[in-house]
Amino acid sequence: MTKKSKNTKLLIKVTGLVILLSILACSQNKKVEDDTLFNGFVNPPADARPFVRWWWNGNCLEKGEITRQLDVLKKAGMGGVEINPIAMPEEAKDIGVKPMTWLSSEWNDMLKFAAEQVKERGMIADLIVGSGWPFGGEFLSESETMQRMIINTIPCSGGQQLNETLADLYKKAEESLSRSHGEVRSYEMAFIRLVPADIQNTSEETDLFNDKYWKTDRLVVTIPPGKFNLIYGILQRGTREVMHGAPGAAGPVMNHYEKKITRAYLSRLDKISKDTGTPLSELIRALFCDSIELDGSNWTDNFQDTFFENYHYDLSPWLPFVFYDPFKGYVEENYDADFTEQLKRVRYDYNKLLVKVFLENFTQEFQDFCTEEGVLCRYQAYGTPFLMGMMEGNMIPDIPESNNWIYSTDMDADAWYWNQQHGYMIWNLYASSAGHLKNRKIVSNEAMTNTSGVFKTSLEEIKQHDDMNFITGMNHSVLHGYNYSPQKAGFPGWIRYGAYFNEKNTWWPFFPKWVDYNARLSYIFQNSQALKNIAILAPAADIWAKNGLTRDPFHTQPWYVYRLWESLSQAGSSCDYISQKIIQEGKTNDGKLTYGPMSFKTIFLSSIESLEPETATALLEFVKSGGKLVAIDGLPFRSLSFQKTTQNDSIVKAVFTEINDKFPEQLYSFASPNTEEELLPWTIELLEKANIQKDVNIQQPDKNVFQIHKKAGEKDIWFFTNINRTKTVTLNTVFPTASKTPWVWNPENGERSVFPFNKKKNELTIELEPLQSLLLVFEPKLKGKPTPQAKEGTQKVATITGPWQATFEPVNGEKFTRELDTLFTFDTPDDKELNDFAGTVIYSASFNSNDTTGFLELGKTNKGISEVLLNGKSVGLNWYGKPVFQLDGALKKGENQLEIKYTTVLANYVMSLKDNPTAQHWTGKYQKIPIGLEGDVIIYSEKTH
Repeated sequence: MTKKSKNTKLLIKVTGLVILLSILACSQNKKVEDDTLFNGFVNPPADARPFVRWWWNGNCLEKGEITRQLDVLKKAGMGGVEINPIAMPEEAKDIGVKPMTWLSSEWNDMLKFAAEQVKERGMIADLIVGSGWPFGGEFLSESETMQRMIINTIPCSGGQQLNETLADLYKKAEESLSRSHGEVRSYEMAFIRLVPADIQNTSEETDLFNDKYWKTDRLVVTIPPGKFNLIYGILQRGTREVMHGAPGAAGPVMNHYEKKITRAYLSRLDKISKDTGTPLSELIRALFCDSIELDGSNWTDNFQDTFFENYHYDLSPWLPFVFYDPFKGYVEENYDADFTEQLKRVRYDYNKLLVKVFLENFTQEFQDFCTEEGVLCRYQAYGTPFLMGMMEGNMIPDIPESNNWIYSTDMDADAWYWNQQHGYMIWNLYASSAGHLKNRKIVSNEAMTNTSGVFKTSLEEIKQHDDMNFITGMNHSVLHGYNYSPQKAGFPGWIRYGAYFNEKNTWWPFFPKWVDYNARLSYIFQNSQALKNIAILAPAADIWAKNGLTRDPFHTQPWYVYRLWESLSQAGSSCDYISQKIIQEGKTNDGKLTYGPMSFKTIFLSSIESLEPETATALLEFVKSGGKLVAIDGLPFRSLSFQKTTQNDSIVKAVFTEINDKFPEQLYSFASPNTEEELLPWTIELLEKANIQKDVNIQQPDKNVFQIHKKAGEKDIWFFTNINRTKTVTLNTVFPTASKTPWVWNPENGERSVFPFNKKKNELTIELEPLQSLLLVFEPKLKGKPTPQAKEGTQKVATITGPWQATFEPVNGEKFTRELDTLFTFDTPDDKELNDFAGTVIYSASFNSNDTTGFLELGKTNKGISEVLLNGKSVGLNWYGKPVFQLDGALKKGENQLEIKYTTVLANYVMSLKDNPTAQHWTGKYQKIPIGLEGDVIIYSEKTH
């Protein structure tokens, strides 16, 4: 190819990407016409519909099976797939299909075939780079693999003789790690110092890295008088393998800190176009990078030179103090105050630079490669054990992506909980905040990640946790996941991970109910602008200085910082999380900090001790322009870097002295809340005392109800959700919408109606049943009147006590029947047929009625889905929340025939498959769970609302 033709090809790719990005962003910047938004809501396009992570297990692929699975997904309403080649699960059944090698000609041909089949169905394909995670492969040379400096400390005293081989020292360093993958290609001693236990200056160190102390790979030294620590660092190469790498992309993980290595790895994808004759941009929408899990990789060639270029001081004397166990962070030490203060600053500089080098040489290079190829960049910035720039990392890609987990905490409680130490909702907040700041249309989510609840997961649980994804700013779901599992693989088939999103799942026929619900909400949130008045600055920089990049302290210290989003939403407000860079680069005017399309009137400084001087001066300008600061647990009083410490400390102190003295009416100080129970009332009080305008006034906020506010053209949009499984919540609300008409847009069926309002259209009484959500759209032009709606009354008309005839239709086996005096769960070991059951149960009973109207309410449904038929007529389907059914038109006076079709989850049955390796791999540690209808079936009177 000539140089001219190469440039032409690049121009076409870049032009195509610019057009694609323009399409993605346009709805953020223009007024959305009335019918356009609603029409898209009724029939959401593919990019709003959920995708699945499509695990190509073992690359054991056949074209006929690819088309079959795509037909299954299309029929379910899915919008696309993320093609994800991955290792075959060890317990999977071998059906004799030969595995293909990643990027081989036959694999590339299969990729092209799959992408074309996806496109034929009006769906979208993305592609993960490599296989499994992180990026790596057996083709890498040792010099291209990741590097990690591990450190060890050996206390010693005067007169002690040390006689250690390099192998012994390495073994001790490895054993000191809290966790290790145990994989290493090579290692070498990087430094070894004798450090006084009470060191006050690095000049007191003794460098033992010379021939005086080493004899044939053996350290021989006599400790001088006093107490010392022998601190040494060993540089490892190739410290972990690709997780679940498929053939062709297994092997060591690459060095993510070197731009040339990143580009060389990505350029291997050029073979796809060469083999298929089709540009990558015609096959896929985006390239995808999974979470950053680099096992504590913390070094690369010439890092000390880079450090000096950035900070103008030598890192070498500080090497014994800047490294740490990747999963623990820096440990508490007993150095004197001055030396400890110096350490915090050097450690901050080191960790900040490590993130900077990573983002420049990996993340930005990945984005640049995608742009050149004419595809989008989809990227997950979070990871383990380090978090490599949660804000800046999410601001680089076209599509920032987060991840929510289920079965990472209590899934049986009535209230909703999340695992803060795990941190997934925090990842959501940074991904969405970055997406807002960079005006990204799509902020996606690896949704329902599940390694502990396979076969237990219900559609109700999926809705509950998905609603919280929306609250935290997610607007596209990539489900975790759909396994490439041929029919010949049997039941349950090949399973790499996931909640068993599979056509063999009992609830799969009802799955499109959730898919459509999710797609309609995703479309609205993709095509509307987030409105946030509050920006929260967390003490990330202080954490880097005190703890390092280890993720647990970032997530949990102090505890309240990453719970504020909850209480603010509950109280009628909302927030984005920002970084110091946003404050420095944003514009201040008229009391607002503006960055991209976002404007913040109030900035929370949350338990922050230290700021860069540029951040402090920018905050002063923000306050001078009329902005508000809320300082929690005191004002910042120091700078961060080892550079110009005295000068920069003075700047920070002077700024906050001036703010405190000259602008006291714009500075509000609060002590942090003591407990989680105090958080909501504490937040309500803070908003009132600081006179912060809420998005909506809620008379009595409830911890179970969350809301977000968005805008599309002249439409004001609110989304509410009650995430409690059993509690009904009523809110009296006042919206700042004047005379706009409140409409309910129903994401379950795509219909809209006027919401019942009081004397004023902006004063609404909102009643949310358990797990019910509400999408309110305030229309400036579309008028209408509320339609009276029948609601369940409080008067109990009848209790249907049975006897019940129950017909059991198992997923595998013959039908059987039972007569039941009461409705009870089937997890009793006394009856194996019931104890191992999964499938559909048809409950039948008769009862007498004196009325023709009313509501029927079931008892507990225990993860099941219920359809009620009365006198042969369906009166509704319940797949989440309170199982209540309106009986008008079906209930008659006299005798009535009731039938309840109840569908269980699979767990108890799969547990019974003792000879099935896949079943036992996932359920071997399970206990039987309650399934079946439980409790009374009651008919209530009807009232008009």
